[in-house]
Amino acid sequence: MRDSIQLLCSDIDGTLLNADRWLSDATISAFAKVGLPLILASSRPPQAMRYLQEGLGNLGEALIAFNGGLIIGKDGTIIENNSYDTQVLSTLIPHHTKHSYNLSIYSNQHWFTDQEDEWSLREINNTRATPIYQAASESLDFLNNKKLGIHKLMCMGAPEELDSLVALLEPLYSDKVHLYRSKDTYLEITPKYIDKAKALAVLLKKEHNFGLEAVMAFGDNHNDDELIRRVGKGVAVQNATPTLKSLADYTSPFTNKEDAVAKAIHKFLIAD
Repeated sequence: MRDSIQLLCSDIDGTLLNADRWLSDATISAFAKVGLPLILASSRPPQAMRYLQEGLGNLGEALIAFNGGLIIGKDGTIIENNSYDTQVLSTLIPHHTKHSYNLSIYSNQHWFTDQEDEWSLREINNTRATPIYQAASESLDFLNNKKLGIHKLMCMGAPEELDSLVALLEPLYSDKVHLYRSKDTYLEITPKYIDKAKALAVLLKKEHNFGLEAVMAFGDNHNDDELIRRVGKGVAVQNATPTLKSLADYTSPFTNKEDAVAKAIHKFLIAD
């Protein structure tokens, strides 16, 4: 197995991070010991991934942000930018003004949200990113004036409010965006035809001389499905969804809080 794997790719939340939402010593040690390139692939924006690269000692390595919406190469250049226009946001804002859910708007390095609440504070704690607080209409004007697309809209709040938002947007934009519920209280709105596997394939073609068959990847949730299915060795952590486990080549008996990734690296790639 060690000879056939040339690169590692990992999801972050629910997969790589421990109960303290940080990298355990065992995880840092395993990546250092195996000595293979590591690509982080996440729904997070890039600024919420680089501090983890720094902790792993590979700051400056390529990364896949927004589930494949933004692919950034080793030299910091944008390899591929997949976003959607602001019409979805224009439609969403009137609905948002009548409800209490948090609306977070992500475009490149920008994170806008209109209020400091439990949801925005939780994201700040989880990702170490800092938002700009302003009305959604101001953010819309900014994006239009700068001619910037949207990489992700994230709505966090009561499930019934998010249900009504899905009912509004799905008939209008099902050909443009993917409405993804990571949990009942979270709705992520991302470009329709992206996923981590497609993004990784583009990145490998640009910066390496091998394909997905030479990659071992780790994940836990639905946005990892294609990645785990298509790589040479797909590993699901124990807390993964049933679907992801069914797609994986190996399901760890350990959760992310029990160093599942580090233990899988030792099991398959580091000889005792």
